[in-house]
Amino acid sequence: MKISSSIIVAQAEEGRLNGVACATDTPDYSGTGYVKGTSKNGDWFAVDMQVPEDGFYELNVRYAVTEGRCTNSLLIDGNCYGYIISGPTSGFVSEHQCTAYLKAGKHAITVLKAWDNGVDVDCFTLSPAETPNLSRSPRKLIYPDASPATVGLWNYLNSVFGQRVITGQHTASSFWPVKEFEYIQQVTGKQPAIRGFDLLSYTHATETEEPTEHKLLEIDENKGSIESAIAWTNEHNGIVTLTWHWYAPTGGKDKTFYTKNTDFNLPLALTPGTDEHQLLLADLDTVADQLKRLRDANVPVLWRPLHEADGGWFWWGAFGPEPCKQLWRLMYDRFTNLHQLNNLIWVWNSHVPSWYPGEDETDIDSCDIYAPSANYGPLRKPFEQVDGLAGGKKLVALGENGSIPDPDQLIESRTPWLWYMTWGEGFVVDGKSTTDDQLRKVYSHPYCITLDQLPDWRGYGLE
Repeated sequence: MKISSSIIVAQAEEGRLNGVACATDTPDYSGTGYVKGTSKNGDWFAVDMQVPEDGFYELNVRYAVTEGRCTNSLLIDGNCYGYIISGPTSGFVSEHQCTAYLKAGKHAITVLKAWDNGVDVDCFTLSPAETPNLSRSPRKLIYPDASPATVGLWNYLNSVFGQRVITGQHTASSFWPVKEFEYIQQVTGKQPAIRGFDLLSYTHATETEEPTEHKLLEIDENKGSIESAIAWTNEHNGIVTLTWHWYAPTGGKDKTFYTKNTDFNLPLALTPGTDEHQLLLADLDTVADQLKRLRDANVPVLWRPLHEADGGWFWWGAFGPEPCKQLWRLMYDRFTNLHQLNNLIWVWNSHVPSWYPGEDETDIDSCDIYAPSANYGPLRKPFEQVDGLAGGKKLVALGENGSIPDPDQLIESRTPWLWYMTWGEGFVVDGKSTTDDQLRKVYSHPYCITLDQLPDWRGYGLE
């Protein structure tokens, strides 16, 4: 393979190797060989790349996957920029990873085993790139009759994008005091601006076979989420986001939102006249009634249903993209036209183009990314992937995360996540995903919007 002399190239086999080995048995490599491996936990390899001047560079990796699926962390100078995720390839393929801001000098590019199978890497290339554009032209919400408060929140979000990031925290329990929020307050003296809730306990088939203790506790703690969400906005001026771990309408064992625990057939449920269809509609109507309580309390919602569908581990993604997109459209039609829910901002949650309902069928696009523990990289690659769904025209959010991206890295890399939403339980309270020192840095950083800094967002831009 020939590579232009104007491109900076680093051969993988010339780097530092840990748990991996050089090989030559796959043809069409570009140097003296390639790196084969990252099949065991702890496997990694790194190359150094010399950059001539400060600026943005496009990073490409030439790799091959022989079988199965591979997922490897991609680090630049030790900071996570995303993951190399791929199924089997036909020999080596060159793939754009992300655009990165690099200062003149030497930079380390590392591939670290994450999960699934290994990856074979031939080389890395850097080439000059344009400075990423952070501006967005104003757009209207996809539901034209949104409530004034919802429009106010939308105006505020548009004013923030590219300028700052909004802090967010999911809560596993609806009961106050909430351990995650108590911990953040104790460590930082601040509170997140967005609080995440789940509607997992609100549908008909939450009683399942073979329930684990964690499942029973999760259902019990989740009850009262609607009341807590109303209080979060009306008493604290906080912003609410909702996701929905949807228990399969036909039941199963333990947590039936997992594909492995239910035989729920989504294509059949999308067919009018079937029992499954009636059960599906009954769940939609039940959740719509809960969302009406928020509407009637003048609480807008960042509504993020059908999350992580492309992974296939939830039943709404088990049958591929088309049934999932049909379900998204059915939900939107029923919630807006039948139930008159005018308080929802519709947040799509996948970076994969084949799963995308369409530019005019979502308000905000997002993805869920968990960087390695205590790694605060900007996650630039998944941002670019989500941003590309609508051609760089939409607001982009980090729907779920473990470690919180470092605000200085977000600024330098021009990675304008609109908000982040750290997941609950151990992702904030144990100091492992994000240390206390890093948590203090985030919550005191001028780039990060905390609860006390929110304006009257329900009336924003409505004068």
